Order: sequence, then C-alpha cells, then structure tokens
Amino acid sequence: MRNPAEPESFRLVIPSQTRYLNLVTGMAKRASIVAGMDDATSAKISIAVDEAVTNVIVHAYSGEADHLVEIDLRFLPQALEVHIHHTGRPIRDNEVVLPDPREYIKHPRKGGLGLLLMSRFMDEIRYIETGEGSECLMIKRVV
Repeated sequence: MRNPAEPESFRLVIPSQTRYLNLVTGMAKRASIVAGMDDATSAKISIAVDEAVTNVIVHAYSGEADHLVEIDLRFLPQALEVHIHHTGRPIRDNEVVLPDPREYIKHPRKGGLGLLLMSRFMDEIRYIETGEGSECLMIKRVV
C-alpha cells in the first residue's frame, strides 16, 4: 500500500527501443492533464518526455535495444515530476550545452535541439547519478 505522505505516482518500464515512445508520450500527456495542466502545456510536456527518453535510448544506451528505461510520474500538489531512470552512460549538468536558437536557425546542425525544447517546456531539469544508474528529473509546476 502507498504511504499517504508519499505523492501519488505510477511507473512505466519500456525496453530501450524507440518503437515504444508512443506509449511514453501518451502516458505523459494524460498524466499532465490529470495533474491539472491545459492541453497546450500537456503537449509540451509530452514532447519534453519524448526527447528525454529518446536521448536515453540513443545516447545513454547507444541504440542498444536490450536495456530498460523506467519512467516514473509523481503527482505533487503543485507540480508534476517526471523521473526517467536508466543504467546507461550518464549525462552530467556540466555537459549540457543548449544551442542559441538564432544561431541554430542560421547554422542548423544535428543534435542539441531536443535539450533546448526540454529546457523551454519544463520548469526544472536535473541530471542525477544514483547508486543504480542515472536519472533525468523534469518538473512542471501547475499554474
């Protein structure tokens, strides 16, 4: 049973394969609506979660399909937390370089745009190394 002091939450565990992204994004969008977000905000959260999970599959696991990605959604009174756990190569906060959108348009390149979208669509993003692997924590506050 859930401890009443803990936030309501649920978890989806998928293989590290992009074919499961539709499940993840659908879950993120519905969870956002349940948390009290409007449709536009829910769509943005869904995109941010899609980008984060894609990054885990492509970069942390180097496209290897035999790993797991765990997505935990926690409903707090004033926010939705998205925890994405994996055991692949970690990313550290100091490795995150967001492109300048104006420069990106002038000189398009592959990569980096997903991190920019995540940072624009979510209120807070943290990369955490745990004893069991790594986590990307994204928070969107209910306004």
